[in-house]
Amino acid sequence: MKNSGIRSFVMAGALCALAVSCASGTKAKDSKAKKILYKYENDETENPLPFENNTEALDFIFDNNVLGKTTITIPRSEWDTMLENYDSYYKNEIYVHADYRFEKGGKRWTMPDSGFRLRGNTTRVRPQGPDYTHSQGNHKWSNWQGLQGASEDKYRQSSFKVSFDKFLSDDATDEQKDAVKMAGCLKGMNLKRFQGDAAYIREIYSLDFMRHNGVWTAPRASYTRLIIQIFEDTTDGTYSILNYGIYEMFEEVGKQSLSERSKKTADAWTSTKGNLWKCQEKSDFTPYSIYKPEKDIGIDVLTANAEESRTYRYCLKTNKKNLEIASAELTAWINELAEIDVLSEGGIEKAKVWFDSHMEVDLFLRTMACNVILGMDDDYWGNGNNFYLYFDTSEKGTGKLYMIPFDYDHTFGNPVSGDPVNKNPLAWGKASGARPMDRPLMDKLIAIPEYKELYKKYLMEFTAPGSYWAKENSQERIRSWHKQIENYVASPSLIYDHDTTKRIVDNGGYAMKRYFLLQEPNVWDGKRKAIEKAVGK
Repeated sequence: MKNSGIRSFVMAGALCALAVSCASGTKAKDSKAKKILYKYENDETENPLPFENNTEALDFIFDNNVLGKTTITIPRSEWDTMLENYDSYYKNEIYVHADYRFEKGGKRWTMPDSGFRLRGNTTRVRPQGPDYTHSQGNHKWSNWQGLQGASEDKYRQSSFKVSFDKFLSDDATDEQKDAVKMAGCLKGMNLKRFQGDAAYIREIYSLDFMRHNGVWTAPRASYTRLIIQIFEDTTDGTYSILNYGIYEMFEEVGKQSLSERSKKTADAWTSTKGNLWKCQEKSDFTPYSIYKPEKDIGIDVLTANAEESRTYRYCLKTNKKNLEIASAELTAWINELAEIDVLSEGGIEKAKVWFDSHMEVDLFLRTMACNVILGMDDDYWGNGNNFYLYFDTSEKGTGKLYMIPFDYDHTFGNPVSGDPVNKNPLAWGKASGARPMDRPLMDKLIAIPEYKELYKKYLMEFTAPGSYWAKENSQERIRSWHKQIENYVASPSLIYDHDTTKRIVDNGGYAMKRYFLLQEPNVWDGKRKAIEKAVGK
């Protein structure tokens, strides 16, 4: 849908060009657009700060009882730049210029001149036109026939990332830095399509479930409508309005989430100055996983050129100027873990002392219990993947390590391998293909009788009749969330040609039909029975 001059906008100031030189001669397309600040009606309530603290602000923004609306306003030149950089290397992390707007519960925030890019691994596709990235190793050939056949004017859902401070100058004042924090606390937002999830529920439910059961490290997540406005001509105001349907928006793991979780009293680390690692690609904490530290430990570099881009098993996200020091800390922790003896009585006593002093064991076991209940095997214990590690070891820190869960679309019948309902919850890693001690953190923890009993206790407690997990309670929440989004799922602006659907379907997951949510056989009763069988009543 195109409009011309219906609303006004202003052009303000030249922006920095984006140019990435590549060894092969390929060059990321330059960004030459100027900032667009889209003028909305009723701007007098823009960027309100009515909250007592960051926790209150985040709880409002990610409240699943209220549906939000996100609008991205972007010049066609910037949109095309993003597409061309994707074609050069689909995993690039190059931002283009756009305005971001969020509305919820009668409040509105507009963050002008934000950074905007594609994100995700298997969730990342070209949001418009033919997609030939199967040649870059993104997906199997068979999955891409529809994408290749799409004409230039067809749009599809992809996942996006927004950074409000990406184009802030290095010499910005504290006041300017605060001005690009939405609600005084958010420096960016992740927008994720419901890839492979026709029920539109898996990650939303999972993160909510974890936070309810005391996993305070889990990111917040909620639904949002997504509208993308593309200015076709910035001189006369002609623009296209694209309804991108329903998305998940979730809290970014980084300095902003570290800060919010350092200011609570009971559940908190005490410093934001520690080392934060994103763990991927078999980050199992074995010495083998750091056998080649120059390839396993580092800082990801993702440009528009595949040959010069680098990803690491353990990727440092904070204190990047001190990579050597952070790497030494991580390496020492992994090597100490490898030396722990849990095969003798004396060794178990020493192991318990080490674990108690090096990590929040209760929190970690809660996290693992939730993962197993949710059928999440693309985690540390299963696939050695999809989590962050935070070492709260700076001067004012607790001195302990924390695991932050992340990326929960492989739940409820969308497993990496095997049957996620009936896998042995006491040997989840082995049931997912790992050998004994291939996941030493969890394997050695539950070799300690006290910790094994605590883990079993959480499995039973979190799935007990009448619990948050119980069928009647879970289905009530899901029906409520579905009612909220059902009228916005289908979009006439989009082509559904890959792994998204234009309606909500309770299909039990792509691999296992035991994970039906609202019909029989339902996951709630089935998982409880499997846990009872393995753990004992």
